Amino acid sequence: MKSKKILLAAAVFYFGVSEAQQSQYFTQKENYRFNLAQNLYQTKIYNASQYEYARQYFYNQNLEQSKKEAAQFFDNVIGVILQKNHAEDGLTAFMKEYPNSAYFAQANLPLADYYLAKKDFKEALKTLKKVNQYQLTKEENTQYILKLGYAKFMMGDSKGAIDALEEAHKTADDSQKGDIAYMLGHLYYSKRQNTQAFQYFDSVKDQSKFSKLVRPYYVQMYYNDKDYDKAISEGSALLNEDISNSYKAEVHKIIGESYFMKNDYNSAYPHLKDYLSVQQNPTENDLYEMGFVAAQLKKYDEAVSYYNQLLNNNSALAQNAYYQLGNAYLAVGKKQEALSAFRSSYQMDYDKSVKKLAHEQYAKLSYDIGNPFESPTTVIQDYITINNNDAKTSEMRSLLVKSYLYSGNFKETLNAIDKLPNSTPETDKVDQEVSYLLGTEEFNKGSFDEAEKYFLRSLEFDLNKEFHSRALYWLGQVYYQKGNYPSAIVRYEKLTNATFPEKQQLSYDLGYAYFKSKKFDQAEQYFTQYLKNPKPEFKNDAELRLADINYANNDLDRAIAIYDKNEDATDYTLYQKALALGFKNDNVAKITNLKSLISKYPASEYIDDAQYEIGVAYASQDDYNNANDFFGKVIKSSSDKDLVANASIYRAQNYIDQNQSDKALSELKSLGEQYKNTAYAQKIVLAAKPIFTKNGDVSGYSDFARNAGVNIDASEIDEINLLTGKQYFSKKDYKNAISYYEKYLTQNPTGEGLYQAKYELGESYYQTNNPTKSLLVLQEIANVQNDYQDDAATRVSQIYLAQGNSAEAKKYLENIKNSSNVNVKNYANVELMKMYAEEKNFSQAEKLADAVIANNKNSAAVIETAKVIKARSLMNSGKDKDAQTAYTALEKSSNTEVAAEAFYAKAFYQNKGKAYKSSNETIFKLANNYASEDYWGAKALVLMAKNYIGLKDNYQASYTCDQIIANYADFPEIVAEAKEVKKTIKK
Repeated sequence: MKSKKILLAAAVFYFGVSEAQQSQYFTQKENYRFNLAQNLYQTKIYNASQYEYARQYFYNQNLEQSKKEAAQFFDNVIGVILQKNHAEDGLTAFMKEYPNSAYFAQANLPLADYYLAKKDFKEALKTLKKVNQYQLTKEENTQYILKLGYAKFMMGDSKGAIDALEEAHKTADDSQKGDIAYMLGHLYYSKRQNTQAFQYFDSVKDQSKFSKLVRPYYVQMYYNDKDYDKAISEGSALLNEDISNSYKAEVHKIIGESYFMKNDYNSAYPHLKDYLSVQQNPTENDLYEMGFVAAQLKKYDEAVSYYNQLLNNNSALAQNAYYQLGNAYLAVGKKQEALSAFRSSYQMDYDKSVKKLAHEQYAKLSYDIGNPFESPTTVIQDYITINNNDAKTSEMRSLLVKSYLYSGNFKETLNAIDKLPNSTPETDKVDQEVSYLLGTEEFNKGSFDEAEKYFLRSLEFDLNKEFHSRALYWLGQVYYQKGNYPSAIVRYEKLTNATFPEKQQLSYDLGYAYFKSKKFDQAEQYFTQYLKNPKPEFKNDAELRLADINYANNDLDRAIAIYDKNEDATDYTLYQKALALGFKNDNVAKITNLKSLISKYPASEYIDDAQYEIGVAYASQDDYNNANDFFGKVIKSSSDKDLVANASIYRAQNYIDQNQSDKALSELKSLGEQYKNTAYAQKIVLAAKPIFTKNGDVSGYSDFARNAGVNIDASEIDEINLLTGKQYFSKKDYKNAISYYEKYLTQNPTGEGLYQAKYELGESYYQTNNPTKSLLVLQEIANVQNDYQDDAATRVSQIYLAQGNSAEAKKYLENIKNSSNVNVKNYANVELMKMYAEEKNFSQAEKLADAVIANNKNSAAVIETAKVIKARSLMNSGKDKDAQTAYTALEKSSNTEVAAEAFYAKAFYQNKGKAYKSSNETIFKLANNYASEDYWGAKALVLMAKNYIGLKDNYQASYTCDQIIANYADFPEIVAEAKEVKKTIKK
């Protein structure tokens, strides 16, 4: 342990420049005044001596040359000794004139005194070395050695100083011995040679002049010799003496450190506390020592305050302090702060053992509470990598698997399991369950191929019977979603005798799988079985599917009976029932039901279809006036262009049936111009054909057809090409379909077949991964009104979206958002919703999100996306209460990105409400459970820094900002925000 030396001030040599003893070196007397000058110099009466020497030099004309030289020399030397102006210049001039003068030897001692007085120890030492000791008296020699020792000491030559002083000590009289012994004791003390120091201090400790001076040395030296009991005893006695406050503080420190070395922290505490109380700038060691003692006495808050003062340093002591600070934080339950402290200690490399201990604690805490600075799994994996053969490695590997598992990072959980040298029943069970959970996660995202992979992996184990059954069930759901209904049925059928949470829906799912496979008998069996114990929210749907099966099997009475039972459920029920009645030729009942639909559901998407079907029903009863009234309503109000075209054609045909051929032909000619070169032109020409045929006007018919853009002379080969292309297309043999459609279209065909062929050609290009050609063809269809316009526009938008060209995709999505096709309309709503959200046009995005949420036929993943966008819109609009409610509902999402955003929002509103501590707790939950979501983790760290500012913990705030700036370069906007927050801390 490093201890400060005490009493250094007392070591300053006491004598300054010692009194030199008189020495005489002139023996002959030439004349009185010259001898007087010499005697005055020897007795150090320098002013008078200089006067006489100057008088001799300037006025004694008979002064011989040697004496004149002496007079000039001593005049200058005395000027230097008396520090007169320009004296040194005079002496320098003399040295140049008489470089070999014998008088220099006589001036060395007084010159040395002069240099010592000026504290020019280098010149003093240089001058003293010129003195001839053999010409000095015993007393002069003693003074000379003292001066030599002093000069060497001040020049840092402790050994030389000791050698000189020990020589002086041998020859000094009793009046000088004490001073020399004290200085020697100090010199040996400063060199930590305590035996010699004790020897000299012992010789003067009883002298009144030195007793108070040497006692503190004894305390320090006992401590240095690790004789802590004597240091404590001597120091305690010294505290009762009349000593200065600075001495007292140093003695308290030595006593405290002695107790510290004896592990007596209770006794050490008050002494170290007294010492620190008077220190304006305590050292690292002082702060660390006090923090350690406070921690040992469970004064953890006090320990934290001492350790915190060390934390801007980067040293071995700071590394240890960070580690001890972490322990102190843990002791008072501040795990978040402990995490930061252990991390700082672990990141230093001064002491490998401390680094390892800090890394272990950092890893365990990261697992325990989460880690906003880096993934807990990364921290644990680093520990395993660095300490591969350590005793803790096995525990850490187990912790790693659990960390990935509890953080929701299931993919890394499996990676960690795959890296284990051996599997165990415990890890196999985790493997089974995590694979299942990953499968459900990917299923909810709509990634069915990935979901299939994970469910198959889960099914390799059967340790958890329930998870095994559920994995098999959801694998069946995957196959259903992929359109592989036979594979779905095989999985479902295996579960008929199993017990698992989704079991109640199994017969419902089997019914749908058989229904999609067009195996209506089996579908009917399972839907019937399901309806014995249905979930309320699926009951109507199952009954309707049962009705649809009867409808498809032409068992119209049974279908109608079910529709009757559910007629209050939906507008769809009334519509389907009406169609069934129509197929039974009960057009009166059909009309009644459709009118009921219009009355009950004025905003229904089936309104236009209902009016059209009413028109058809009246026409089938030859009630052409009523039929045309309803066709007129469709033509006037419907946004469905296809329905309007069909209603217009049907109305014209009614005019023919009413023998109003002229009116019909006029209408059809108008329609021919309106729908020229469209799919409806053929229908119009066919509708007009009876009129021209009746009148025998073949050329008129030909002209009418040509004006409508209809080629009535299509070749048989073209028809064959078209038919073959359709056959291949229906079989999904797109490659062959392309060649036949291309042959057909090279003949420049027109009519309905043209648009179908072009659409199916474009779709075939798409299915064979040729989006460029697909776009060229499908855009033609999407930009012209025809039966395939909406489908083509849908596919075009999908291609542009896949290419990242959202601007072009948006044009087509806007065109189909009002489509009469519910699925197309919903698709447009979903994609436009995402686009408006990306553009931050939240008002539009929110409207579309409401529409998407309202459509319960959307997948869970799509509805959830809409809910996220709506929550963002509410937050952006400042509707905090509604936004919080929306985000709270998303916290339990199985989609980690959604859940992470929801937790971020919760932390955001807690921060906004000044609930800083709660906000930080939420952030740690986010970090712990959703470590893989780096973006939301980084944004949450910025919130954490703001929380710490609110909590007035600027160290943690600054530290958090530094971590963001250092580790999240992938998110420059978040780093920029962190820098702005850090600026506020500095203020």
